[in-house]
Amino acid sequence: MTLSRFIRSKLLVRGLLVALALLFAVRVGVPFLLQTDTVGKGIKETLEAWTGAEVRIGKEPEFAFWPYPRVTIGNVHIATRPVDGKSEELASVETISATFDLIGAVRGVPVFSDLELVRPTVRVGWNAAGAFNWKHNGWLVQAVDATTATPEGQAIPAMPSERLGTVTVTDGILEIAHAGETSAYRVTDINGIVTWPALRQPMDLSLSGIVNGEMTRWTFGCDQPLALLAGRNANARTSFSADPATLNFEGMANLSHAAFVAGTMQLSTPSLAHLLAWQGKDISAIGNVGSVNIEAKVATAGYAAKLEDVKLALDNAEATGVLDVNLPPQGLPQIGGTLAFDHIDLKTLLSAFAPLLGSKEPATPVDTAFVHQFGMDLRLSAKTAEFAPFSLQGLAAGMRIENGRASFDVGDSTLLDGRMTGRIALNEQGFRGGAEMQMSLDNVDIGTVVSTLALPGPLPSGHGSADFELSTDRPLWATTLSDMSGQFRLRMGPGTLTHFNRLAFEEQAAKNAFFSISSTADGSFDFVRADLEARLDRGIAELTKAEIEGTEKLLTLSGMIHYRSGSLALAGTLADRPQADATAVVNPALSFFVGGSWPEPVISPISILTGQQPRQ
Repeated sequence: MTLSRFIRSKLLVRGLLVALALLFAVRVGVPFLLQTDTVGKGIKETLEAWTGAEVRIGKEPEFAFWPYPRVTIGNVHIATRPVDGKSEELASVETISATFDLIGAVRGVPVFSDLELVRPTVRVGWNAAGAFNWKHNGWLVQAVDATTATPEGQAIPAMPSERLGTVTVTDGILEIAHAGETSAYRVTDINGIVTWPALRQPMDLSLSGIVNGEMTRWTFGCDQPLALLAGRNANARTSFSADPATLNFEGMANLSHAAFVAGTMQLSTPSLAHLLAWQGKDISAIGNVGSVNIEAKVATAGYAAKLEDVKLALDNAEATGVLDVNLPPQGLPQIGGTLAFDHIDLKTLLSAFAPLLGSKEPATPVDTAFVHQFGMDLRLSAKTAEFAPFSLQGLAAGMRIENGRASFDVGDSTLLDGRMTGRIALNEQGFRGGAEMQMSLDNVDIGTVVSTLALPGPLPSGHGSADFELSTDRPLWATTLSDMSGQFRLRMGPGTLTHFNRLAFEEQAAKNAFFSISSTADGSFDFVRADLEARLDRGIAELTKAEIEGTEKLLTLSGMIHYRSGSLALAGTLADRPQADATAVVNPALSFFVGGSWPEPVISPISILTGQQPRQ
């Protein structure tokens, strides 16, 4: 190494040592020059300037200078300015610490930033006139007012240059109350960071806390926070995450008197019942729905929201469409729109509102208050709709809840090569007051219906049309098929009466002895038409008309069927088919009585009951 290089290296080392010594001297010596009372007074004035409220400090400031100068004040109370000797406490904080500019503090003008609040309790509320308790004339309010007063497109006047930096919250509590409420809504265990370097710069926050017993995480970001607070449009993004639900939004927001949001939204919950319970709601109907996932473009106006390009997943069903949600302050929530499913389980959907008919025993009582808790007007469509054990195609339906009345209408669907329509309607007393049900089948394969339901005994097979009109005055959840009243009609063209051998039936009747219908089940009876009509009344069906016309014979039945127990009391005839030729020979009709219970009724030829000789 040359002499000149050696000298230069020694000078460099000496320079570094001198710089370090000076830095150490400043770090050690300046605190002795610091006016601590000025710093303590300065942080109090800074807090008052930011909030516009009165700040009281209960403990003397404490100072630390490594790694950065920091002042800590304790037992801090923030309250409104006294009016008539009275003030309202806005917040109390166990300790507040902040970094400050050491040189500025020595000069008597400390600048604070990067606050840390330990165990703060912040009280937010509105009085009877709707005034916000934190709206005071502080730096932030002045900046917001200046932004509000400046026409859009023009430069905002100079604002305070005080830097906020970051605010760290540890173990905080938020209390929210409205005038007249006896207790405040509390969010506890709040921890996180708010980052807002300067008034004109973007703001981001990340907080967590206990909301209604669940750990909830909230993130929020805004590129123009002042514009947002001033009631102007600003890009914002936010996310709420908790075990009951996750909500994400990104788009435009406005906090003016005509507040709105417009952007993309995602909401998901593994259990709608859990989500409702978390929010203190108990709507048993929709609470029976399991997981829900929804993505949509959302735009709000006032208390209404429109969701477009909706992608909805309910348990295993997926749909697309449009939804309208209205949450009026003085009325019931309203949900409307159109949803198109590829596949939907109607039985699951309807049983979410109340147990369906079909069991012999009444279901467990359910809460039916939901018909008075919200309104609904939904149009549903599905390529396939399951109603076990049947499958519908091309379903077009509607669900409506209004003023304590509810209905589900099937406007069109394809069932077993035919068409099905139907309606379930509840009266003004809701599920507690009973219901009316209608169903129409047009050109449906009746034989497939019978075989799918595995119904035993002689029953018709072929295409036909049927109409059901049923009603009950009992609570729907307590209603069984035996509690329904109404009427039933079945009309069929050419078909077959299965498990009925006409010739064997006539032979058995000619023996003048009782016999079981099963002894004549080894055949079938082809017919050209079948017409059945019945009146239903609380478990009893009065068969007012039953005509099954074959190519040679006409089978008629009438009487009573107790379908709760399956017992029968029917009178029947098997006669020659009416002939257009008046000179044709007509055989005497075979009359009989059907007793016992289905599907093994006993046939009694009328000759046994009258003592007459049977027809040979």
